[in-house]
Amino acid sequence: MSLYAVVPVKDLAGAKSRLGPVLDPRGRATLTLTMMRNVLSALREAEVERAYVVSPDPDVLDAARAAGATPLRQRSRGMNPALEEARERAVADGATSLLVFPADLPLLRAADVEAVVGAGDGGRGRLAAVAPDAAGKGTNGLLLSPPDALPFLFGADSFAAHLGAAGERGVEARVVERPNVGFDLDTADDLRRLAEPAVAAQGRPGELRVMPVPGFPEVRSGEDLPGLVARSVGDDLRAGDVVVVTHKVISKAEGRLVDLRTIEPSAFAKGFGARWEKDPRQIEVVLRESRRIVRMERGIIISETHHGFVCANAGVDASNVPGEETVCLLPLDPDASAARIRDALVARAGADVAVVVSDSFGRPWRNGITDVAVGVAGMEPLIDYRGGFDPHGHPLTASILAVADELAAAAELVMGKTDGIPVAVVRGYAYGRGDGSGKDLLMEPEKDMFR
Repeated sequence: MSLYAVVPVKDLAGAKSRLGPVLDPRGRATLTLTMMRNVLSALREAEVERAYVVSPDPDVLDAARAAGATPLRQRSRGMNPALEEARERAVADGATSLLVFPADLPLLRAADVEAVVGAGDGGRGRLAAVAPDAAGKGTNGLLLSPPDALPFLFGADSFAAHLGAAGERGVEARVVERPNVGFDLDTADDLRRLAEPAVAAQGRPGELRVMPVPGFPEVRSGEDLPGLVARSVGDDLRAGDVVVVTHKVISKAEGRLVDLRTIEPSAFAKGFGARWEKDPRQIEVVLRESRRIVRMERGIIISETHHGFVCANAGVDASNVPGEETVCLLPLDPDASAARIRDALVARAGADVAVVVSDSFGRPWRNGITDVAVGVAGMEPLIDYRGGFDPHGHPLTASILAVADELAAAAELVMGKTDGIPVAVVRGYAYGRGDGSGKDLLMEPEKDMFR
């Protein structure tokens, strides 16, 4: 059986119009794309061979392509004609069974996809598995075997329409009721329900486990760090795990160590170093790694790196590196480094995981340092709750959680600064799958109160 799936998505400009009272157009577009990525992730984890996203919107198609789906530019108008276009393409590509899930299923998980697919097991002849919405009126999931077993009848009362069409055509129809499939998000009330504990708890963790990966060897320049991380973590990774890797081992493998004996400091670096009793060669390296100096005071340089991070000394650090004359720089592209590690982990363990590259940053208004994410792969680093509601019905207007930073900080608690453990696994956190990056965590210049 060649099982393919289709996810129809409207033009973002008109998507989720009933959420207009609580979400502006950008918020509705972001929500639509986030839910689409969740559906695609569930399909991928359920090992559906191929997923098509059919839409008239080029931004949707770009996001679908980035999420590993096959984008199909919709030529017709309306959902059912769009699905017909996708069915024609799927059959041409060799599909013998076809799944359809709308893009607005925020709670859909791989187990739900597998339940719909499993309803087709053992069927003889033409078969349809139909998953209704929570009201029992709409169709939120449809399996057709073969792909042309039924016409597409999505719209008002489509659940009854699909069952009726099955009876008329002599197609065996099986009903699959799953709470996660039944919950589609269309209205402000749906957002409010999503915030209620009874609904939001579905698929969310009851606890987190943060597990250090001991015995990691000293890394040298040129080593295959992705392979080394994959071998050290082992084969027991589970889908949904987050592997956190400190940037320092990545920088070592990528040759981002600088021998200070090779550095000739500028007059400016010499003057600042002499005033504050700092090594002028290290000051020179910091200046070279900076594209903007935010502040230089009391021997501390706060600068913006070429990546866009604002931190102390442009991330240049002499701790946990061999030798007295060596400093470590940030990786050139932490997101690309995270992606390479994730590829190696997925190839070895066969599980869809995320990777966070971490570093220690200070914070305005707070004493002490904490680990944050400088690179991300396989997840959305932010969760935007704006436009939703808390359990008491209060609207959320400014709640954006930096979950990748929180995961990095949690992992640091079991790594320690002096224990020589650069890798940890966080298990049990239901992060949003996606193609986010560490750059998503950077504050836009127009919003930065410290500029």
